[in-house]
Amino acid sequence: MAKSASAGARFQNSALVVMAAAMGTMFVLGGASLFATKTSKTAAKPAGQQHSRDVRHGPEIVVATAPAIAKPVAVTLAGSTDKLHSLFRKIGYELDGVRERGEVPRLFLASLPADLKHMRRADLRKITFIKSILPLILHANELIVQERQHILFLRDRVAQGHRLAPQETAWLADTADRYGLDSLDPDALLDRVDIIPPSLAIAQAAEESGWGTSRFAREGNALFGQRAYKAHKKGIVPKERPEGTKFRVRAFDHLIDGVKAYVHNLNTHFAYEDFRDLRASLRAETGDVDGYALAGSLLRYSERGEDYIRTIRAIMRVNALRVFDAARLGRTVSAERPRPDV
Repeated sequence: MAKSASAGARFQNSALVVMAAAMGTMFVLGGASLFATKTSKTAAKPAGQQHSRDVRHGPEIVVATAPAIAKPVAVTLAGSTDKLHSLFRKIGYELDGVRERGEVPRLFLASLPADLKHMRRADLRKITFIKSILPLILHANELIVQERQHILFLRDRVAQGHRLAPQETAWLADTADRYGLDSLDPDALLDRVDIIPPSLAIAQAAEESGWGTSRFAREGNALFGQRAYKAHKKGIVPKERPEGTKFRVRAFDHLIDGVKAYVHNLNTHFAYEDFRDLRASLRAETGDVDGYALAGSLLRYSERGEDYIRTIRAIMRVNALRVFDAARLGRTVSAERPRPDV
């Protein structure tokens, strides 16, 4: 069971969260872009940069501001696995296609279908589970990558001798606070503002939720076994909670809330410092992160210790999850022009 440090929320029926583009236009199956950025007549700049010219003093001033993120604005119900599979077929969403092209549709389930646990074929249940949560994990990572790129940009500016503008310093301070740091050191912040490999996230979600069939997954959109200890945090009381303990399993409005909480938990909680140190070392050595290697640093995620790590790695191997670490979210898929099944 995961140690957790952030707040929980209530839950809803199974649904698809629809993303909107920056101008508010609704799309049937997702947003054309996750980032509501301002456009300019100038050539494309690195993420987060906006240029303005000081007429009085002449030189161009670069002010970096983090782009806003489009919010989910509508919910479309998908209350059964039959309806969900029909939707997958309609847009041509198949795992073989993801393995071949690396592209995943921007399709965000608010909750898993209630009848997922009744699927007779375990292999199809696993496939449904992976296809349901992979876009959510990629979305959470996409948001982190945006913040990470902005931190790198600000760090490079300082290294080049530039002074940060007040709004840039304020953004760094706010980001450091959200990630539990007192320092504005960009390098320390980069150790925390980093992705969780999809292979690792899927394996942990599968183990903690019984491939989406647990009571906590069905009633509380809880896939990662995070605990709530404070009274004001939303959660579900386990039926077999040890006597004398008061924790609950956190519950969420939507699956994406639980995914984001899981990612933030690994990126901030003191119990996962070894995880973050190893990830930073992998970044420094290869420029990339390895979910299979990182699994070995999660001794404190479960009371099972080494046995838990062996289980997570076995799930990754048996289900060939590492290929999804190279996956990315694609563009919006139109329901009116479905792609053929792969």
